[in-house]
Amino acid sequence: MENKTMTERFAIWNFKDVPGAYVPKKLLNMERMLRLLMGVSLIHDMPDNLQFTADPDYPNDLHMLDSFGNTQSIIPISPKLKVFLENKNIPNLEFIPVAMLDHKGAVIAHYFLLHSTEVIDAIDKDETELEVDSLNTEMYDTVEDLTLLDESVPAHIQIFKVKGLYDVTCISKELAKEIDINGFTGISWKEISYYSC
Repeated sequence: MENKTMTERFAIWNFKDVPGAYVPKKLLNMERMLRLLMGVSLIHDMPDNLQFTADPDYPNDLHMLDSFGNTQSIIPISPKLKVFLENKNIPNLEFIPVAMLDHKGAVIAHYFLLHSTEVIDAIDKDETELEVDSLNTEMYDTVEDLTLLDESVPAHIQIFKVKGLYDVTCISKELAKEIDINGFTGISWKEISYYSC
């Protein structure tokens, strides 16, 4: 059987814009935020009392989904989705507790940040237009025509972060299909080649 290419194997975790859904604004009490964005393990230094504020521009939107888009480049997920992913025994995946606050600052739900510490240097630097982040030379702040090297990702990997990109978590399309079949809300999948920043 012919091997699948990277674009056939993986997509980028993305979010759906659902009318009336809760909109997270800012993550509170997270020291050294770059650890999250760069996939540094927090298992031995687990932050506590993380909270997500509610966006004041959406005062009446309180419908809770299984995952929410946000400007912090992180992935909050519901307890139900956490259990689903835990049962998959995916390596190098951490779940960091976070309380979701309403517009008055009261806790309305307990969620988790999906944090992959499987960081893979997968970018094809010959095919992708890249500019290094002037504040962090290990990362890129401009990307066009994102292309990933298929041979860089082992066959058993289901979720990983792309080294050099703050906001790209890739997921196997097979697992993404299972998430869809199970009816989890607030999530969509972006083709790798459609990504730019």
